[in-house]
Amino acid sequence: MPTNQQSWAGKAHSTNEEVVATPLWHETTATNSPRSYPWFLLNSTPASCIQIALGHLLEDRPRVDLVICGPHVGCNITSIFALSSGTTGAALEATLCGYRAVAISFARATHRADTEEAFEMSQHAIQVIDKLYTQGEWTPGTLYSVTIPCLVGVAREIAWTSVYANTWRKPDCFEELMPRAGSIEQKQDAERTGKAIKEEQHSPTQTETSMVGQERFFKWAPKLDKVVEDSMHAPIGTDAWAIQTGKTSITKLSANPT
Repeated sequence: MPTNQQSWAGKAHSTNEEVVATPLWHETTATNSPRSYPWFLLNSTPASCIQIALGHLLEDRPRVDLVICGPHVGCNITSIFALSSGTTGAALEATLCGYRAVAISFARATHRADTEEAFEMSQHAIQVIDKLYTQGEWTPGTLYSVTIPCLVGVAREIAWTSVYANTWRKPDCFEELMPRAGSIEQKQDAERTGKAIKEEQHSPTQTETSMVGQERFFKWAPKLDKVVEDSMHAPIGTDAWAIQTGKTSITKLSANPT
């Protein structure tokens, strides 16, 4: 598993860095037992973790016949989230390696879940995975994305869904930062530009002219509230609709886009 946060990584691979696999032994596991195996933490993307695990780290273990990716705490539903999901990307990579794969997500607004919530969602996930493993249609290139709503103490319904095809309202996922000052001239330009931006007394033409030939800096800051608002009106039968109505969403995906 990755050593750090990999949200929005999609199916990207770590191509420009050396990947280190650090073994992590469970505190109750004896490292000298021939039947004991460590976890591995990798400074890499989810898709690369799958490649390295299936190709190298699991060679001395029993044969893998199902790859379970997750659980991701959050919603991997709709086109925007599903196509950007590191969890789904890992499942896609496993599928492209010839393995059955399921991506699991827990639909919570925050990353904090109490023990009861986590236990119920995990138990339900096990039941769904078992059903998919024994009854799913595992044609070549098939994988499943499962998103489970946060419900406690109620019966859970399951809906077979399609991905809600949403879009960004406009390309405003990044916000521009203040220019970084280098030389004295650049610093003066940055101060003048920053002051103009702050006071909102400049026109777009003036700002564009002042930035010509200079580095510009941006930070990831997506307007997710707008995406969530649009998902509230998703059509019946989509993954977003299922979560809005308290149903577990099971979406059959294909690693073959044609």
